[in-house]
Amino acid sequence: MSATITLILALIVSGCEVKVKPIAGGKEIAQELERHKIKRLTQQDILKAALKTGDSLVVVAQQLLDKRLAEQLAAGGVAAALPYCQPENYAEVEALQHKFGGIARRTGTRLRNPQNQPDAPVAAALQKYSNPQEQKPQVVALNERELLYTAPIYIRNENCLSCHGTPGQDLTEADHALIRQKYPEDKAINYKAGELRGMWHITFDKMDLIAYLNDQPKKSRRKR
Repeated sequence: MSATITLILALIVSGCEVKVKPIAGGKEIAQELERHKIKRLTQQDILKAALKTGDSLVVVAQQLLDKRLAEQLAAGGVAAALPYCQPENYAEVEALQHKFGGIARRTGTRLRNPQNQPDAPVAAALQKYSNPQEQKPQVVALNERELLYTAPIYIRNENCLSCHGTPGQDLTEADHALIRQKYPEDKAINYKAGELRGMWHITFDKMDLIAYLNDQPKKSRRKR
């Protein structure tokens, strides 16, 4: 043992280098470990990430909705388009919800489906968007576990008015009757172009969002 220590000291004193053989694939292993290293995230970092991921989800959902509604309205009118009016249930959007750890829903200033009635935090956010100065998406912490992303929805084009306009004008009486067959309590009509129609709201599980940001497996998934 003392002889080994004496040899090592001699090598150090003499300036000799003790070379270690590189591990095969060592660079790639180091990069993979770095990629999976847990990032230190502040509350502000997490809120910014929720805003960014919420924006991404809403943009994708809105683009798909516009595309599919235009196609279906051209092919078969409101009857054909009606089944496509829930973009939060599109497979592509549900995949993003799972990826980001969020649950996306929409509500309205006048409801078509009473199941979309907002709870108190969502209703308060929707009320804010009635102010023309409040048009940007926002994120707030609901509690230690959940974040709420919100983004306003406006009547942007004639396709929107085909289902949400004034009966007998933008919305035919026949189409309105068809809508009321599915939604007997429908109040989501008489909108004008540019008017606030409602709001996206996405509830993020904070731990799932952090897992996504760190490229880690999600430790929990809430039941929808």
